[in-house]
Amino acid sequence: MTEQQKTTVGFAVASFILGLFFLIPLLGTLLGILAIIFGIIALSQISKNKETLKGGWMAVTGIVLGALSVLIVPILGLLAAIAIPNMLRARMMSNDALAKSNLRTLSAAAETYKAEYQLYPPSKGALLTEGNSTLKESYCGQTYSGFVYTCEFSNAGYRFKATPESPGVSGSKVFTIVNGGMIVEEEPVVPYD
Repeated sequence: MTEQQKTTVGFAVASFILGLFFLIPLLGTLLGILAIIFGIIALSQISKNKETLKGGWMAVTGIVLGALSVLIVPILGLLAAIAIPNMLRARMMSNDALAKSNLRTLSAAAETYKAEYQLYPPSKGALLTEGNSTLKESYCGQTYSGFVYTCEFSNAGYRFKATPESPGVSGSKVFTIVNGGMIVEEEPVVPYD
């Protein structure tokens, strides 16, 4: 028989099509197993009737793609399970560092105000409007990069506090800075559900 008269094995086509779904998480793995099974069945049928059946390349491709889905997708899932917590931890540490930096900026602005007026700023408005070039934005009463900032002012001093919006997610500690620029770190209070 000639090549045109050969019939393509249905299992070979099914194996090839199922193998194409190898990159879909979970579903691709299940379909990959089916692609391997159908590919093996197709190759078995083709080897028994080489003169009348074709589709070996589809069966082999389905088997290879199915094997990729069974091997590669779980490895990618494992890598994601390792990488995502590390990325979240790095983001939290970055937010912590930014919160401390913002508190130091607020403290420097308050100390600059004191050096100029011989008393600490009595309000957020005084801190921003009295020609203070070290502070472009007041974080007081705002949420910024996962931290809620609170500010207490008096002529005798100040207390600026950065509290994580979601403790353990957006930040790891509560940071407080007082007169003189001393930062104190405290564990955040986590409410029980």
